[in-house]
Order: sequence, then C-alpha cells, then structure tokens
Amino acid sequence: MSRRSRIRAIAAVAVVVSAGVALAPAQASSAKVAFRKPIFVDTQLAGSEGFVMAVPQSHRLIYATHEGTTLLLRGGLTGAPEGDADFLSTYRNQVNMWSSDDSGKTWQRINWNGAGFFTGPDHNLGFSDPDLTSDGAGNLYVTGIDLANDALVSSSDGGKTWPTGTVQCHEGDRPWLAGGKGKEVFLADNSEADGHIIVRSTDGGATCSSAFATGVANNFTGYGKLVYDASTDTIYEAAINGSGNLGMIALRGATKKFDSGNPGTVESRLAVTGTSFNAFWKAQIAEGTDHTLYMTWTTDDRKPGTTGGCSGAETPVANSVMLVASHDGGRTWSRPVVVAHPGVTVLWPWIIAGAKGRVAVAWYQYDRVTDLDCAPDAAKLGVRLAMLTGADGRKPSIATVDPIGRPIHFGQVCTGGTSCVATGQDRRLGEFFTLAPDRDGCVMIATGDTTMLDPVTKGQLPTARPLFTVQDKGIGLYGRACR
Repeated sequence: MSRRSRIRAIAAVAVVVSAGVALAPAQASSAKVAFRKPIFVDTQLAGSEGFVMAVPQSHRLIYATHEGTTLLLRGGLTGAPEGDADFLSTYRNQVNMWSSDDSGKTWQRINWNGAGFFTGPDHNLGFSDPDLTSDGAGNLYVTGIDLANDALVSSSDGGKTWPTGTVQCHEGDRPWLAGGKGKEVFLADNSEADGHIIVRSTDGGATCSSAFATGVANNFTGYGKLVYDASTDTIYEAAINGSGNLGMIALRGATKKFDSGNPGTVESRLAVTGTSFNAFWKAQIAEGTDHTLYMTWTTDDRKPGTTGGCSGAETPVANSVMLVASHDGGRTWSRPVVVAHPGVTVLWPWIIAGAKGRVAVAWYQYDRVTDLDCAPDAAKLGVRLAMLTGADGRKPSIATVDPIGRPIHFGQVCTGGTSCVATGQDRRLGEFFTLAPDRDGCVMIATGDTTMLDPVTKGQLPTARPLFTVQDKGIGLYGRACR
C-alpha cells in the first residue's frame, strides 16, 4: 500500500497506519463542553475572516474582520437594498474593528474621532486580510491590505486607541502577524516581488524593515498564521511542499537575525507525506504553553475514476480533520491522528493550544458529502469544535460539540479567491474562521454568518455578519473550569 493510500485509509477506518504499525484512533470523551448562545457582533458591518483576542492590559476583547469588498455574494448587491446600503454607507477602506468590556456580551465599534473610521486613515488603509496579535510589551497590532499595501497599526492602551502605524509595512497579499519581544512584531506575506517573506517592526508598527527573511525553503512555502516562541526566539508557520506534503518552516533566532540586518532564509521540516488538502490555506499551526507544536488540516478524499465533483472532478467522499504534534520545535512529528471523520464534508480547520496537551480544533462541517464550489443551495454548513486532552500523545481524548447550534451558511463556498466575485459565486465566508483563548483559557470563536436576510426583500445580504461565542462549560485550555 502506498503512503498516499495509507493516508486515504485514515478517512475510511479512522486508524493511522505507518510503517506497518497501527495507531489506535483518538478516544471519544464524555467531558461536558458547552458554549454561550452566539450573538452577532454587528448586524450591519461585514464579518468574515474574523479574529478575536483577549487583552490582559485592559480586560477587553478586540474583534477584527474583513470589510467585505472581495468577500461578496454579487447578487446580494441588487437583491438586498438594505444590505447594499449598509455596505456602501459604512465602507472606510479599513478592516472592521470592535471592542467589548463585558466578555463579549455586547460589542462597540472602535470609532476614531467620531468619524466612522476605526483608526486614523493617515496610517491605516486596507479593507481585507485582517490579523491580530500582541507583543512582549503589551502592544496590540492589527493588519489589513488594500491589494498593494499591507497596513500595520498598533495600540498601547489595550485597544482603546490606535495612534501608531504605517499604511505600507510592505506590499503583498495575506499578511500574518506574530508579536515578538518588547515593541517587536513580525509580519509575513506573499510579496509580488519576493514571494513569501517575513519582515519586522521594532517601533510599534510605525515602520517596518526593508530587510526580510525568505519564507521558502526546499520548495516548502509558508501558509497561515505565524507563531512566535519567545523562549527560543523562533517563528513557526505551517508549510506545503508539492502535492500532498505537509510541513513547517521556522526562522530560528529571528530577533538576532533581523538585528544583524540579514535575516536569511527559513528552514523547513517535513511532517506528513501523501496526504491531501481541501482548504485554500491548507493547514494551521499552534503552540502549547509547554512549547509543543500542533498542526491540523482537512483531507480531500475522492473516488478514483469518477466525475461527480465540480466541473467533472473526481467525486468527493467523506473526509477527515487531522492532527500531528511535535515536541522538538518541529524537527520531528508524530503520526497523524484523526480528530474527526463524521461521514460528511469538513473544511477550514483552525487550532489553538494550551497547557499539557489541551488543544481546541474547530472546522466547518456540511450536512452531507459535497464539493465546496458546487454544493447545492440546501446544503447546511455549521461549526464543529473538538476539545482534546492528551493531544501531545498517541491517544488523545476528544469531546466534540456544535458550539453555534445551527447552520451559519447554506449552499456553496467558492474557493476561487477574488475571481468568485467576478463569476457571481458565493465567497461571503472568505477562506477561514478562527479561535482564540480568553484570559482563562476558555475558547472563543469568531466566524462569519450568512443567515441574516435583507429586511425589505428577504433576499440574501451581499456580505456575511460577524458572530461570536465563547466556551462557558467544561475545562478550558489552561486546565480551569469555564463559566
């Protein structure tokens, strides 16, 4: 049996096989995990590709989303006049931002000088691709792009004001952030000129370095959210090499290398071969408080010799959410573990990690097996979340829940990027949704939701709306009870 066939067998029998040694599937858990009733952060502004973050300095939550310009259902612009007006009247060419001082029960738009902008437009222009992080000095950062520029903006007062930043940290697409030591932040993006790179700011985002680390090594290219380990001064990012190879890139001694003026090139490490991916961003990485690294992805399982998929592609079959772990900074990785194989189509997993093998993995899940780009209008898409204990071992215990309790979308999820708007396909959910721990380690969820309808026509709105919930029962990522 080929390595690729072995990985496909995971989805069929939920048992990982490697070099003839069987690894038992993850064990189901009866631990009670529940989430607060979800609420819309805003019923007017767009809310996909969102991030939420707990701020220790101010005890606030900060939420940021894509402004929706390229995450549209084009038909909604003509079929939903109220939704159309909402989008046009609030557009500011900045990622949307809110704060909450009551643990997410209510949310308020961050409002710069009462002008409807979230931060000063002189140092923040960029409607899409948000990310949030904080540095070692407690400064918060948000990024957003305007197709040609990556803006970087910071707050030194826990998210109350955002006075510092630059419109052009770098040119490129899909920036990802990781806070470093002191007033240091790293930004990775896909540069038109230089490919995948990492740059740095040491002045709270007022300027960014012209020097950059090359984010490609041995054909491995970085994908997804950055992780920074201050104890080892290392940046980690999930990476892909060719067809079916999952790995990681690392910039070890990142601060020292940037201080030298020559950050150099990342190193790459292989984690899994012969797998497959059905998500645009392929895989996501997280680090526990004990420095264990975790990666998750969803497979793209197909029936060979068939043509039942979109545009005559092979027919999809039920796929799986997978997980691997590393105890040595990504140099070696565990055998893959099946987090979920529900017998339907799953996609877009996100992962966060806490203490002693406690990990949360969430994903979108259809109510049937389907191809994303041509899912029928009646197909229901919801959120599922698995709380894992012992995720750093061979047989983690898993408690899986539906944290929203209802679908957040119906029908297709266009995966063709910005071309989806040109073709009129539905790209309102963007390309991912995210998790974050609150200050007690309880899991927070930031997701888009397309189920709101135009109040006049009852037609679909042109953009999704931001949805929030947080774990309020069971043990959180830091081993404490959530309430």
